[in-house]
Formats: sequence, C-alpha cells, structure tokens
Amino acid sequence: MTGMLTRSFSRAVPPTLKVSGMMLKVFIPLSLLTVVLREAGLLTLIAPLFAPLTALLGLPGEAAITLLAGFTNTIYAALATAAALDLSSRQVTILGVVLGIAHSLFVETGILTNLRIATVRIALFRIVIGLTSGALMHAFMPAEVSGVILQPHISNGPFSWWGALLQTGITSLQIVLIIFTITFCYELLAGRRHADAVRNRLSVLATSIGMTNRALAPWLVGVFVGITYGAAMLYQFVENRQLNHKDACLVTVFLCLAHAIIEDTMLFVVVGGNFWWILLTRVIMAIAVVRLLAVDNLYRRMLWIGLPKEHNAG
Repeated sequence: MTGMLTRSFSRAVPPTLKVSGMMLKVFIPLSLLTVVLREAGLLTLIAPLFAPLTALLGLPGEAAITLLAGFTNTIYAALATAAALDLSSRQVTILGVVLGIAHSLFVETGILTNLRIATVRIALFRIVIGLTSGALMHAFMPAEVSGVILQPHISNGPFSWWGALLQTGITSLQIVLIIFTITFCYELLAGRRHADAVRNRLSVLATSIGMTNRALAPWLVGVFVGITYGAAMLYQFVENRQLNHKDACLVTVFLCLAHAIIEDTMLFVVVGGNFWWILLTRVIMAIAVVRLLAVDNLYRRMLWIGLPKEHNAG
C-alpha cells in the first residue's frame, strides 16, 4: 500500500506542476487586473451595458467580465475575475455552471476541430446551453445557497493591496492543492486492482444515456480528467473504427457540457460556490441533452450544432 501511494504521488507531481504553472500565468495577472479595474471604477461603467444579459442569470453587470474571460480564455481566468468581485455564493454557483459548460472556447474548439470530432459551431452550442442552464438555475434555485469562501478573513474589511495580493496568493495555492489532490486520486484509482470492476459498473451509465460500451473509455477520461484528454482518446477510437458515428457524436456533446467535472467544480467552490449544485446541474444537463439526441437518432438531424458528419467519424 505504501508503495502504491508513493508511486501515485510521484506520478501526480509532474502534471500538477505543469498545469499549475500554466494556470498561475493566467490567474495571477487577471486577478490583479480585475482588482485594478474594480478599484478604478471601470467595472461600474461597463456593468449597465451587460445588465440585461446578466440579469437573466441573477448576476450583476460586473459579472460580464467573468463570463467574457471564461468564454474566451481558461476557466482560471474566469475564476480570477470572480474572486475579485463581491458575489454571493448563489451567484458564484451559477457562474460555476455556465462557465463549467462554456469556457476556453477558442482552445477547446480548436482541439475538437483539429481532431475532426466537431466544427466551430459547437462553441455557440456550448454558450447557448451554458446560458440556458444559468437562467434555469436562477429561476428555480433557492434564494439562499450555502457556500464558504475559504479565506473570508481576507475578503472582509476595507480594501488594501496587501489583502488583494494575499487573497490571490492563497487562492492560487488552494487551486494547486486541488489539482494535485484530483491528479493523485486519479493515479491511485488507476493503479487499483478493482479499477476494471469500477469501469464495468460505470458502463451501465453510458448505455443508459444512449452510448455503447465502446464509448466508455473516452467518455470517462473526458468527464473526469478533461476535454483535451477525452477528445484525444475519442479521436483515436474513431480513427481505429472502434466507435460508430452515434457514439462519437454523443460523447462529443457530453464532454462539451460536462468535462473535468470534479476539478472545475472545486475551483469555484474555492470562491464560495456550492459543490453539489454545480456538479449535479452540469451532469444532469449533459445527460438530458445527450439522452434526447440519442432518441430515434435525433442527433442525425442536429449535426448543425457542430457535430461531425458521418464520413468524418469513420
């Protein structure tokens, strides 16, 4: 057991350092820039321009900067701006769902299109589903949603640059720890003797929403690790003709709506989001959309949302 823990630890450190380095390059500058814009009053000036849209989501106009950062950049960029705004747990939770579904659109859409498992229209599809999910949450979620900002002693009180720097630093450290914990647990699970049994049980979930057992591997990798890894595996399966067109389309849609669900959810929990509301909303929305597309092969009539044509899927 000790040997397994040591191996899992050593395997988790390199990817954690790599991902954390990429994250900090985006998170720290954007977090501080948002503070500067807020203290200079510029966010107050742009808020009215986006108020009609953000009001549908129960968010202040200033949250538009978080939406734009998430849509065009990484989820860490969105998190950096959200951490610098005075948002309630309910509002952070809604942002966690919207941006969990639609973030890094340039990069992730580029990956999907280069691998020929989606077209650029999939980005607009993700934005529409993300905003729709946020609007539904605002309409039906309780007014009071629990969530704890993990450094409240820094957030409260009068503004100071030292406090802003300290908050950014602590949040960065928390995110690094979350990334390491998730990576470590993944490596630990992958090395367990019962991993095959777990996969067999999870295959029932895949078939229940319209996929076949062959779609299980890329689906699970994408859901728990990330769309980049899931898409890469999906591409290999398609190229090797291990998946039919329906599986390729359904896995693509699911991963666009719910990928890296534990990590993405925990990132917003750091700044006050509710874990279960974010996680379950994303998963339920993904299951509902994929199950609908699977009925009577409806997906064939919905290729215009950004799904590949059959000859591209092999």
